[in-house]
Amino acid sequence: MTAAAATIAELEAQKNENNKKIAEYEAKLAQFQDSQKKEAAYQEALNEKIAVLSNNMQILDTELETIKEQIFDLDNDIAHMETTIAQQEVDIAEGLEEFKLRLRAMYVNGNDSLASALVGATDFYDLLSKYELISCVARHDDELVNGLKQELEEYHTNLATLEDQKALAEQAQAEKESKQTEMQASMVDLRDSYAQSEAEQQRLAQEQKNANQSIEALEAKNRLADEAEAEIREQIRRAEEEAKRKAAEEAKKKAAEEAAKKATAEAQLKAAREAAEKQAAEEAARKAAEEEAQRKAAEEAKRAADLNQTTQAPAPTQAVTPTPTQAPTQAPTQAPTQAPTEAQASYSDSAFGWPCPGYYYISSGFGSRWGTMHKGIDIAQNKGANVVASRSGKVIRAVNSCTHNYGKSSNCCGNGYGNHVIIMHDDGTYSTLYGHMSSITVSVGAYVNKGDVIGYVGSTGWSTGPHLHFEVRKNGTAVDPSGYLNY
Repeated sequence: MTAAAATIAELEAQKNENNKKIAEYEAKLAQFQDSQKKEAAYQEALNEKIAVLSNNMQILDTELETIKEQIFDLDNDIAHMETTIAQQEVDIAEGLEEFKLRLRAMYVNGNDSLASALVGATDFYDLLSKYELISCVARHDDELVNGLKQELEEYHTNLATLEDQKALAEQAQAEKESKQTEMQASMVDLRDSYAQSEAEQQRLAQEQKNANQSIEALEAKNRLADEAEAEIREQIRRAEEEAKRKAAEEAKKKAAEEAAKKATAEAQLKAAREAAEKQAAEEAARKAAEEEAQRKAAEEAKRAADLNQTTQAPAPTQAVTPTPTQAPTQAPTQAPTQAPTEAQASYSDSAFGWPCPGYYYISSGFGSRWGTMHKGIDIAQNKGANVVASRSGKVIRAVNSCTHNYGKSSNCCGNGYGNHVIIMHDDGTYSTLYGHMSSITVSVGAYVNKGDVIGYVGSTGWSTGPHLHFEVRKNGTAVDPSGYLNY
């Protein structure tokens, strides 16, 4: 938290410097507004302001990513602490119950139990044995009380720590919301500035030209969009089924392993019990045989004595009593302890990162546009920029065959997305699509981490100019990315 706070403070300082520059550029722009002759200077100052605004957006995006990581770590710490506290509550309840039982036993026995036990000793060794036993009980009582006291102290300490962690999480959440509000305001400022730029005016003119196309062309575009949507949904469906199949196989394999372990443990326990029963039976048979032999020896001795008495020639004989053999104590058998199942690692890659770092101008948002449904956002003014994975996951679609990397008013390749990539993310619920790239750097089946470069911004497919078309899909259905990105 300290290192992160220092980093955010440094970013804030840089952002403040940028804000001073923005104010200077705005003052300069105000001087040019009334003079058409100074249009070039106006555009230059505007572009400089846009560059600084973009830099501020990047700083805000970095701050938001840092805060999201802090919130995720705090949530994990809170969950772990709540689990620890819940277990401590169980342990304390058990300890209190045991302590109550000891108090009840001490009350019933009275205070003279030590003296009674010592007076009742039969000899000195018995006295020492009883004294040691009573000392052990006393030590156990002391350990019980001290352990219970220590457990209660740790419990209250953990409660205080939990409250501190929750307070930090609430603070981080409030800071995140504040930064998101600032991000939204900066985006509005950036969009307004871009709207005044010559490049954006040219792009809008081209968009308007495309909007005036014939009904046939518009219907063709809608058919193409429907075909692309069906193909993408099918691709995602197959990926989801494959993921579910693998998960089912893993679960089945794990269940089989657990069943095998359980069967082995039960077999070992059964064998141990049978061995113990066999040993006990053999011991009982041996003891019975010894007792029978002793009985017969005693009868033989008695008959010999009676015979000597009748013949009046008694010989002083002494019957030898065989020493009884003590049965060996059987070692108690204990069932093998089953190893705990391995806890699943939490999916820490929870936040969607910005797919085109350093470029934050959204030329077109999610929703209805030019008579069609725009299923993502267009991030523009970024020709050749890096396109990165918004979240970690597996590449399930990678098209890199389109060579028409320039603006056009119709489709040139396949489904209109041109060179594009679809990533199925680790949670199995979300996927993201990256379209119109000049080229891509990944292939189907590859695993990419959040932030890895997967291609470069271009204008392939049905695209009027260089931009990144970015979609977020939940269970295959396109949703508004604004609910997932840092704006």
